[in-house]
Amino acid sequence: MAKIDLTQPTTVIIPVATAIERTTNWRNFVTKVSPSASARKLPKAVYISKDDIEKLSRLMHQNEDLVGVRAYFTIDIPAEEEVVNDVSFVMVPVRKVEGKTFGEDVLYKADSGKDINDPDDSEVYDYTMPCPTACDEDSPLFGG
Repeated sequence: MAKIDLTQPTTVIIPVATAIERTTNWRNFVTKVSPSASARKLPKAVYISKDDIEKLSRLMHQNEDLVGVRAYFTIDIPAEEEVVNDVSFVMVPVRKVEGKTFGEDVLYKADSGKDINDPDDSEVYDYTMPCPTACDEDSPLFGG
């Protein structure tokens, strides 16, 4: 496997047509795994405010060892067909670690007691507002 440099940008600008195709593929996939769900309620995206992005950027600049963030998909409660359950994601800083190709998740603040239930110890961020709740319903990426 080629050596991966986690400090390099991962941005890839794609054509709008490709974005429409990929979001359509996602909606078709989710519809197949949850056929009884209303198309209007299927998870489509998450919204992250400018302020939250800037806070995350400041966190990244405060620590040279941090090379990026990783986003994990989440749902608030166990999946059930009758319950509306918003899909979102949480983000964690990623630290470059020798021998770990994709870095290491930073789950706790450096000076914390590492209490799994204490948000003051945590470096796990839920900035997101799920879509379809917070969507641009006129966007071609939103679909049906």
